[in-house]
Amino acid sequence: MTDITWSLLIQILSFIVFFLLFRRIFFTPVLRVMEGREARITELMEEAENRREQAVEIEERYSARLQEARNEAEQIIRRGEQQARKQYEEILAEARQETDQMLSEARRQIEEERNRALVDFESEAVELACDIASRVLQRPLEEEERADMQAEVLEAVRERID
Repeated sequence: MTDITWSLLIQILSFIVFFLLFRRIFFTPVLRVMEGREARITELMEEAENRREQAVEIEERYSARLQEARNEAEQIIRRGEQQARKQYEEILAEARQETDQMLSEARRQIEEERNRALVDFESEAVELACDIASRVLQRPLEEEERADMQAEVLEAVRERID
């Protein structure tokens, strides 16, 4: 039995020595590599999380800028429409004013032409009446007769015109 005991004891000692050597040569470096990998994976996961947070932050800033740009574009469009409306109204008012001025000028010119034609007509009517009267009388009219005739003809012409 002592042989078995010594043999068992040697086997146990051999196993312990083998285990310690194996642990020192194999397990410790493998564990360091695994811990390094775990640390690297943790570091990469943290970096990925940071990048994801940055991406979310950038997306939010981009969305905010995009909304600001849309709002600004809408404001520019509204201002453009308002300016166009204002210019349209100004042009329309200017055109109406020019039309009114042209119409007033045309009426003034018509009135002037009418008055000139009236003066010419009155003058010719007086001359014609005086000429007819002198032919009927078969003598030239005297100044006083001519003045009376002129007054009567002008009064008759003005009554008919008005």
